[in-house]
Amino acid sequence: MFVSETHLPQLLPPEAYHDVTWYRREIDRVLRPSWWAVAALDELPRDGSFVTFDHVDGPVILRRSGGSIRGYRNVCPHRLAKLTGRARGVCATLTCGYHGWQFDDSGATRRIPDAPSFRPLEKGQLGLDVLRVETVGGIVFLTFDPAAPPVRQWLGDEAERIDERFGPRTRTLHRVDIDIPVNWKLVVENNLESYHVSIVHAATLGGYPDEAACRHDLAPGRSRFTGPGGSTAWTRLRIALARMLGRVTGGQYTHTIVHPAFTWLCVDLLSGFQSIVPTGPRSCRMTVRFGALQAESPRAVADRAARLAMAGELQFWKRVIAEDLAVLPQVQAGVESPRHPGAGLISRREERIVHFQRWLLEQLGIDPAGREAETLVPTPARTLPAGPTTHRRHQEQVT
Repeated sequence: MFVSETHLPQLLPPEAYHDVTWYRREIDRVLRPSWWAVAALDELPRDGSFVTFDHVDGPVILRRSGGSIRGYRNVCPHRLAKLTGRARGVCATLTCGYHGWQFDDSGATRRIPDAPSFRPLEKGQLGLDVLRVETVGGIVFLTFDPAAPPVRQWLGDEAERIDERFGPRTRTLHRVDIDIPVNWKLVVENNLESYHVSIVHAATLGGYPDEAACRHDLAPGRSRFTGPGGSTAWTRLRIALARMLGRVTGGQYTHTIVHPAFTWLCVDLLSGFQSIVPTGPRSCRMTVRFGALQAESPRAVADRAARLAMAGELQFWKRVIAEDLAVLPQVQAGVESPRHPGAGLISRREERIVHFQRWLLEQLGIDPAGREAETLVPTPARTLPAGPTTHRRHQEQVT
């Protein structure tokens, strides 16, 4: 059942979805201090494995060394070039590809070519900027804030669920990073409601589920949706395979967000996460990882059956994501309109959006109660720069 008994107000003004000043405030107070899910653990399978990406506070490199995942800014302290432009690979040492500076696991300089020309600089000085990295289950998390609480504290009771549902027994089958020309909050809010399902996802998900079959759990800094995972023969097969692999499930679908932008889902054999990474006031990147449950002790036939079943399931979820990507630019264009018919209205089926918006306003130092009571006056007409209308996809299918 839903929590609210009536409809709810839209708390964020239109400029929250495109204004540069608003976005910079979010970066400082909300986004840079947060934890971010940045990779699946099996993307870094052995010592020397690394991945790189750009994030809310600059370029990052993750590398496995000594059995641990370590994070650094992907910027050499010598001339501020990226250490590497490769997206992933294996390297024996952290070495800058421009002038050959090498760094140890602590980020300190280990070797400087033609070192005498840098006198009086000593070995170990002028090192890399080391970032905090922690793992939960099979997910690698990163923060740019040295004072952030431990990631398990940030996740709360979701940490235990991730250990169980996206742990060592989950094999990553699909990873994709998609650049989207919309504000990050529009993607998050789209994930938080089922009201658009009967229109946007009519061909895949059908009509929106009956309220009696749904449950919203609203907790400080997070919320969860639980609903039916289907009742077809395919659903029953998934449940049977899951039980064969030791997971008792009733076939329910759960979708959880930990604010601001970590979302993850699980249903039977399948689990996965999305991280919605802002790249500007009108753009973001969706980082997606999906995995399949595997047996606790290797069982070749059962494990392969699970992977094959999930390969078909993944095709379904990719269609669902594509349907969202097709409509979200229209939402961005609407909120950027110089005039609006009103402040907006949110249904009970969309109440997780309001829960998220209240949290965000609190982090920004804005009184949510004041916003709720305020009557928004349409802003004067103004000329806005045209935004992009397409998205770019960077994808890798893992077998």
